[in-house]
Amino acid sequence: MFFVASCGGAQKSPPSGDDDRQQNILAQETTSVEVACAKMQPFYHEIVSNGKISADRYADVYWNVEGTIAKINVLNGKQVSKNEVLATLDAAKLKNSFESATASLEQSRLSMQDVIIGQGYNPQSDSIPESVQKLAQVKSGFLQSQANYNSAKYDYESSTLKAPISGVVANLTDRENNPANRGKPFCRIIDQNSLCVEFSILESEISLVKIGEKVEITVFSIPGKTWAGQITEINPFVENSGMIKVKAKILQCAGLYEGMNISLKIRKDIGNMLAVPKTSVVFRSGKAVVFTSKDGYAHWNYVETSVENSEMIAIKSGIREGDSVIYSGNTFLADRTVINVKQ
Repeated sequence: MFFVASCGGAQKSPPSGDDDRQQNILAQETTSVEVACAKMQPFYHEIVSNGKISADRYADVYWNVEGTIAKINVLNGKQVSKNEVLATLDAAKLKNSFESATASLEQSRLSMQDVIIGQGYNPQSDSIPESVQKLAQVKSGFLQSQANYNSAKYDYESSTLKAPISGVVANLTDRENNPANRGKPFCRIIDQNSLCVEFSILESEISLVKIGEKVEITVFSIPGKTWAGQITEINPFVENSGMIKVKAKILQCAGLYEGMNISLKIRKDIGNMLAVPKTSVVFRSGKAVVFTSKDGYAHWNYVETSVENSEMIAIKSGIREGDSVIYSGNTFLADRTVINVKQ
């Protein structure tokens, strides 16, 4: 973001005369400092926020029938495909109920045909009056048998638990030979390709954020690595705290998990500005000061600052482009302190 350099004009001796900015203290020992050239450059306003990783696409999987878990085929972290069998119940009773309902349905079907024949019609004909069909269904108990069959079939098929979507298994705590708990999810299936981050920004920053803009994501538990994201949603509602919720899709999700804490940065180019390292600015009596280096001395400069980001700060007035500003070792400097510029 900046270059270490010794830029500035030549001067053979330190300036003389009184200056009401000096504090009237001259350093007796040489102070080691680092310097950088103040320069006009593209400046990026930064919006920084914290948030969590979440999945846009996931499915909590529940048992729909009671029973004892006979077999679990997956573990947490396993990748599964849609309709892959996750677990099965001991389904002996459910199977018997289904077979009994199947037999009852067939019996009622035969009884219905007998009623139709008794009304003078061929059961295989397509021209049976609707009133005769309804009469036959009621007398034979066919409708009730069919309902019982559908229910028994559903329960029997529900004894096999399948993945509704492709993804990674998470939050699995059940064990074999234990009762299936219908009140809580057996597990969650997370589509790892749908991970996103949810974060908040200030109301005053909303004009700087738009759908489709890129964001830079850092995970607290994985320092030194960043992920790219893209803003997909801006909630058009300002909360009582003055914050607006924003969502960004993570473009490459490898190595990330739902629930991770993240820091997010949005960089907005706001044009060329005279910029110096952020650490160049110190405060004296509540006023912003930048020390410049010239011929082995530090020189005090009151400055007016503008926008800043995590590394740089824009200067409106007080120094000029090309000045050699001190950005390290400047905490306790006074005007005309003797300095040694680190190379």
